[in-house]
Amino acid sequence: MADRLGRLVLEGTKRATAGPVEEGVPPDGAHWVLLDGRGEAVAVIRTTEIRIGRLDSVDDAFAWDEGEGDRTRDWWLDAHRGYFRRRLPHVTDFDALPTVFERFTVVWPPALAD
Repeated sequence: MADRLGRLVLEGTKRATAGPVEEGVPPDGAHWVLLDGRGEAVAVIRTTEIRIGRLDSVDDAFAWDEGEGDRTRDWWLDAHRGYFRRRLPHVTDFDALPTVFERFTVVWPPALAD
């Protein structure tokens, strides 16, 4: 999965990600090293926007910016419900799951920076 998502970032398709609040909320402006499946750095990204909301509060623009699947809200919700169901078996209402919606830019490598 890391290789596939990293490719989407490097191609410019993926500029957003989401995760459960219980796993932490990154500070706006934070820098992150994006690793491939072998643990090698492929990019440095910088958080540009954070929004906290229910999983089902995702909008069309965010689903598009996340760059996965057919990039629709419906696809995004189905995929994330399934993913979080596997990772968070204690959660019973995934639509209400407090979620971090994060947008980012690429700052390294320079040739791919936004």
